[in-house]
Amino acid sequence: MASVRFIFGTQTLHRELEHAIARYLGKDDAILFAACFDASGGVFEPLLEAEDAITSDSLHHASIIDGVRLCKAKRYRFANGDMSELEGH
Repeated sequence: MASVRFIFGTQTLHRELEHAIARYLGKDDAILFAACFDASGGVFEPLLEAEDAITSDSLHHASIIDGVRLCKAKRYRFANGDMSELEGH
């Protein structure tokens, strides 16, 4: 394969590997992502609704920031490592 999945498309090899990982983990299926940005962009939006909330550290990875922005959940950030601020949410 010459490129990432979103450019080259899903190939039989992708699905075979996902099925093998799912079987190994005892799950029905699995999804592989080439990068953390892909994973964050593909996970938060389908799983979280407007009535959900995400509380996260202000210094989390940029991929998480972008993924959270794509979903409808309420967003709360606390100062890095500040447990009192976290507990206030």
